Amino acid sequence: MQVTPKSSSLLARWLQDSAFYAASILKNAKKIKKMGDQKVLKLFFDASQEVPAYKYFLKKHKIKVTLVKTISDFAKIPATTKENYIEKYSLKDRCWDGKLDRIHMISASSGTTGEPHFWPRDLNAEIEGAYIHELIFKDIFTIDKKKTLFVNGFAMGNWIAGTFTLACVNLVAWKNYSITSMTPGYSIEAVIELLEKMSPQFDQTIITGHTPFLKELIESAVKRGINFSKVRVFLLGTGQGITENWRTYMISLTRSLDRSSFLNLYGSADAGLMGFETPLSIFLRKILSEDLIKNKKIFHNERLPSIYNFDPRLTYFEEENKELHISKNSGCPLIRYNIHDEGGVINYEDMISNFDKETFKMISKRKDSFYGWKLPFVYLFGRDKFMVKIYGANIYSEHVQSALNHNTLQEFITGRYHLETDYDENHNPQIICRIEMIMGLKGNRKLENLIQKIFVEEVRKLNSEYNYILEHIGEKVKPKIILHEHGYSVYFPKGKIKKTA
Repeated sequence: MQVTPKSSSLLARWLQDSAFYAASILKNAKKIKKMGDQKVLKLFFDASQEVPAYKYFLKKHKIKVTLVKTISDFAKIPATTKENYIEKYSLKDRCWDGKLDRIHMISASSGTTGEPHFWPRDLNAEIEGAYIHELIFKDIFTIDKKKTLFVNGFAMGNWIAGTFTLACVNLVAWKNYSITSMTPGYSIEAVIELLEKMSPQFDQTIITGHTPFLKELIESAVKRGINFSKVRVFLLGTGQGITENWRTYMISLTRSLDRSSFLNLYGSADAGLMGFETPLSIFLRKILSEDLIKNKKIFHNERLPSIYNFDPRLTYFEEENKELHISKNSGCPLIRYNIHDEGGVINYEDMISNFDKETFKMISKRKDSFYGWKLPFVYLFGRDKFMVKIYGANIYSEHVQSALNHNTLQEFITGRYHLETDYDENHNPQIICRIEMIMGLKGNRKLENLIQKIFVEEVRKLNSEYNYILEHIGEKVKPKIILHEHGYSVYFPKGKIKKTA
């Protein structure tokens, strides 16, 4: 990266800025929204002048930039997608001023055809990610008061998660927090070694990684005799949605009394870090996981989505036709970019209005600053490409995860699965659920039968369509369970996580 007056200014502002997440802003929902609206309009105008590809895109769609004056006008601009924008224009033309040499880092992700997509980011993108990490680390994990070891459990190749996370945490450390990073990567043995030898020298340890990796890591650490009552651990996950039963299981292993000791993040290769769980979002989701009627009222769906907070000044979310669109500044800015995630946006007041005053008396007693944050919410359902259909019933990834996260199964399986439909020997449609075993274990018929039984019991509770066809069709719609050894290369290659939510 070239050191320019602009990059120097960005770094100086980052190191000196203590007002960005000031309580006066975080507790004012209207002010946050107004600032987000203003920033996204500026991003649109700047990109329309300084990003060659976006200038071509607007011209092709006959958009007169001068007529876009309000957020309502902005919402009418055609959305960009991988097909009509990312794959249509060159990498260079999608960068600011059409210059790749100003890019700080380029990460890669696999496309649907197997061909990689490249995602440039600049210093600004990493600083914006660092703002979120600082907010979580300081106000939830209290790194300003405790010596902290940060363990980066993401693969450290050319993928975004590992390098982006390290860059953000380094920026946080530069603000004189007592946080030390180590980067063992996607290696359970290496992380356990750090838990044994390094963690006791710190007050607490934060470990980040894909959620199935974190589960396997903590289970392996417990078997190795790591005493989590003495080694205080916080976990930051990403890559796929989780169930509240899964969270309960994980915090029981780490002996935490607080559900927010595990936070899930919402990110992607194309947009970086976008949303993040908070103690409030976790608190509300736990209530909704036990109240399916309220859940359906809020989300107009039987499925329980992942629920995140977001800062519209950093990532601007919109919902259009039940899909999420984002606008975000980066080396290649994204404007009204359809990421094809099914979900929606709910402002703070509208979300809170669904819960009674008694519920929030519990919150008002908390003095933690994050319960006063009035950030909007973005919710996300499991991706439809991980859904299967049988006899007209949709079987969603959230429901499968809920079944596989059953306490009875945790000592046997990692949580990674592959869902598909095929035909049996009588040419009837059949659900096939392939599941990864924990390292060193082998499957057997008894375990397959147990998983099938739990699958049917749990999914029918959550999915009225499946319950209906089960009652009318019976055995034919019960899944065929196939257990695979750990790291089976066809479905569960090591180091690669399929994003389901």
